[in-house]
Parts: sequence; structure tokens; C-alpha cells
Amino acid sequence: MGKRGKGFTRPLVLVAVVVAICAGGCWDRREINELSFFSSAAFDLEGQERVLTVEYIKPSPAGGGGEGGGRETLPQRQAIIDSEKGATFLEAGRQGALGMPRRAYLAHAAAILIGEEMARYGIKEVLEHIDRIPEFRRTTLILLTRGPARDEVIMAQSGLEKNLGREITGLHKWVQVSGYGFIPNVNHVFYDLSGEAGSTVLPVLELAPQPYPPLLGRGGTAGGTGGATAPKAETLLTARLNGAGLFYRDKLVAWLNAEQTRGWSWVRNKVKNAVLTLSDQNGSLVSLNITDSRAKTEVEYRDGLIRGNIKVKVEGNLLEEQGYQDFTKEEAVKYLEEQAAARIRAEITEALRAAQKAGTDVFGFAGALHRRYPKVWRQVENNWRDEFKRLPVTIEIEAKLRRTGMTGRPLKPRGGG
Repeated sequence: MGKRGKGFTRPLVLVAVVVAICAGGCWDRREINELSFFSSAAFDLEGQERVLTVEYIKPSPAGGGGEGGGRETLPQRQAIIDSEKGATFLEAGRQGALGMPRRAYLAHAAAILIGEEMARYGIKEVLEHIDRIPEFRRTTLILLTRGPARDEVIMAQSGLEKNLGREITGLHKWVQVSGYGFIPNVNHVFYDLSGEAGSTVLPVLELAPQPYPPLLGRGGTAGGTGGATAPKAETLLTARLNGAGLFYRDKLVAWLNAEQTRGWSWVRNKVKNAVLTLSDQNGSLVSLNITDSRAKTEVEYRDGLIRGNIKVKVEGNLLEEQGYQDFTKEEAVKYLEEQAAARIRAEITEALRAAQKAGTDVFGFAGALHRRYPKVWRQVENNWRDEFKRLPVTIEIEAKLRRTGMTGRPLKPRGGG
């Protein structure tokens, strides 16, 4: 190409660049003041209808500030609730648009709750609904409720957080220090249900009354005179975890109480910290803080019989003692370790008994068998639920007391008169 051709090409390139910049504007922009942010949602079944209850984050008032006069008020939940019915959950969600002046933004969803009736019917369509909508994320937390989940979303009163979604997010971070709780996300549930056993566990969320300090300005002032009545204490219904539900495939089949839930958690390495209250050699109560827990699930195939084996190793520190046991003595420490091992074994045994009764292998035996004996797994795969119900399992617990606090010998006050 000659010089004239090159000179003609340069203006065209500049024009193309300018057009590209101008045409690449925010044609699909969504202004933040036109969005309603999804915080949590409840999925329920009511007869043949699906009920979708959504908690949206309520925008804070411009300029902030509170009520005048310096009065204290109950914590205000910063949320708007919308509950709709439909033949499908998508239809129910679109019904909400008839009264919502902003477009729902789902990517910030913190948690979803599944009601008991929906869980017994099957959570497949809930998972499908979440997974097919691009804005939903698989990192969204998922929980179960006893009774309708709608009631939990509507009646929850947040104490420290402004909405139920943030309350559940906080529980997810800190609940494992008790050993009794865990909160999976949607991806974990997909992974479990697509595994060999097709079983999973969902924690139960409930509302529990909590005391709230008396409010000034209601029924008189604190310490007032002249016949003024004392301020009355209030109660808040705040979220907490209590037990779990066992699922076979996508259906709820049984419940675990709090102790059984921790028994399952020991085996599945869900316990980050835990407190064990035990008796020492003198019968006084002591509390151990478990700081490390590691578990392994194994299977063995011998003489045509499949056997399961659970091995758990824990370490902990003595943090509280009510008596006068001298823990500088080796036999005192050994006795406490034996008590800790016995307690953990009992919790695991109760959880295993409940799971085998329901035929839900939530302990990972199916996966362990598939990995170690693939030929044996192919023989029992179609009948694994019945195989698991009669699977003999041995439980081995090793507990170590690493520290006894700042002193091994407790303080003994001198007598005197």
C-alpha cells in the first residue's frame, strides 16, 4: 500500500476508536438507589403453593440520627419483608415486583431458610431455583427450620445486627467455637447430595427469647420517685442454632438434637473448639476447652464383611475447676483424658445410631468404601442404604490434656476461726 493508502487508514482508525468509546457506555447500568438488596429468604410449601418470603435490607435514613429526647429504643431491624405465593418460586418472586418500587438484587443474599414441610417434600426445586439464577451464589448459606421458615424471617428481632441475613453470617463465623453448630453453603449441599451416599445435614435455626435491658422513658424513669413505675424489661426473639436435620437424597427424614449434632461434627471435622464439662477423681466438675480435633472415617473389607472405623484425636486445656484436684499428678490427668474420650465416644455413638436408623450415611463411609474397594462398592452401591443400617462401626478416641492453666494445684483457703 502506498503513502496515500496509509494516510487514508489513520483517520478511519481514529474514528473507530472514538465510536467504540462512545458506544461502550453503561447501557445495562443499575443505579444503587434503584436496587433493593436481598438479605435472606424463606422457602415454604403450603398445600400445592410455594411461598417465598424475602428480607430486603432497608436503606438507612440520610443524615442518621435517632429519636429525640435521648430515649432508648429496642433495636430496630433494618429490613423490609415481602411474602408471596405462586405455583413456582419464580412466579412467587415476580408477584413481589407488583409492590416493590426497586429491582431486587440477589447477589448479596446471605442465607436461605427452608421450612419443614418443604424439606420433607424435597429441596431439589429450591436448589434448582437458586442454581439457575445467575445472580445467586453457591456461597449462600442454607439452613432448616422446624415449622414454616416464613415465621422465622418475619418474627426475628436482631440484637447486634440490623437484619437476619447478617445475623446468620455472624453465626456462621463464630458458632463453631461451641462444637454444636455449623452452617453449610449451597455448594456444600450440592456436593453431599451428588456423592456416593446422597445424604446431607442441615442445621436448624430457631428463634429464642433473650432479655433486653429496661427502656428509659417507658413507664417512668429508672430510679424515679413520686409514684413513677420502674421501667419494664423487654425480650427479643433472636436467631440461634439448635440441632440439625438428616436428609436422604433431597428429603428430610430425621432430626438430630444438639448432642447428636456435635457427635456428627466430631467425625466430619466440623469442631474447631468445644467445651467438655466432666468430673474429676473427686467428683467435682471441670471444664476442658478442646483446641484441636482431627477425625478420619475408614472402611475395611474382610471375609465378605464391610466394617467401618472412626478415629478421632483431640487436644485441650483445663480452663475451669470447681474442686481441689491436684493436676500435677499423672493419674489425675489420665483420668480426665479418659473421661473426655468417653464423652466424645458417647456423642458419636448417639449420632451414628440416629443416622443408621434413618439410613442416611452422613459420615462418609460410602465415599471411603468407593475409594478403597471400588469393586466392592459397585456390588453394594444400589443397596447401600440398607448396608449402612447394619454396618458394624468401631470408634477410637484419643484425648490429650495439654495444659492445666496457670497452676496445676488449686488454691486451698486456710481454715481459721
